[in-house]
Amino acid sequence: MHNNISYKPSSCLSKYIDRIYVFEKSSCDYFELPSVLPGTGLELVFHIDKPLSVSNKELPKAHIVCPRKMFNFNKERNISFISVRFKSGAFRHFSSIPFSKLNDNYYSVQSLWGKKGYELLSKLENNTKIEVKIKEIQLFLEDVFNNYHSKKNDKWDSIINELYYNFNSNTIQEISKKSNLSLRQFERGFKNQFGITAKEFQKITRFQEVIKSLLLNKNPDYLDTILDNGYFDQSHFIKEFKSLTQKTPLEYFTNENFNSHFYHNSINKKPVANTV
Repeated sequence: MHNNISYKPSSCLSKYIDRIYVFEKSSCDYFELPSVLPGTGLELVFHIDKPLSVSNKELPKAHIVCPRKMFNFNKERNISFISVRFKSGAFRHFSSIPFSKLNDNYYSVQSLWGKKGYELLSKLENNTKIEVKIKEIQLFLEDVFNNYHSKKNDKWDSIINELYYNFNSNTIQEISKKSNLSLRQFERGFKNQFGITAKEFQKITRFQEVIKSLLLNKNPDYLDTILDNGYFDQSHFIKEFKSLTQKTPLEYFTNENFNSHFYHNSINKKPVANTV
């Protein structure tokens, strides 16, 4: 069995959440999930059955995943989870814990939200229907958003979006100027909001855009794609690829990775199935 279905978030959450997806896979033999590559987003994962493990350490029943470097889950026979995929930087509206602590960590729902987190897990355990679980998760997120959202930080949403969607046509200096901030103020504020520097964010965004395009289109010939996305040449791309994954593009771009990864096509109004 292998299911991977995406759902659109509620209208209240759609500004901050890209999708909610349900992943289920079972096999007679142990199998390995795709590598989780560096990205700019964050996922909130609710394990329906046994939680996954990383480096042979079992993860909490529900937790965040905020990868800034590549990692792998341990092999399993049965995997079943619901994941809420937050847009770049958006999770800071749902928690008081700064991104500097969230990056590359797996905070549990209980450590993020205390008693409310425990209550949510209890509700999810008592409901077997996936649609009901998703509804409870969204109601919970709408509630914590109302508790943690601070309007003074809203200006950084447009800054992050500008850097994310137009990373190839804007320099950090240009964006700081558009934001009426000195370069020093911009860099300090960005790192405070996102936990990494704007330059690091730009680097990961460019990498993510290229990898997503290549994998979704199953295109091993990456030269045109990397040049279109701001890499100077093949050597530049290989250097950055290795710095983020500890692998070369030749080592990573295999048939297995083209056929199995965690990237998704654009979501439609109805739930859509993807191959992961």
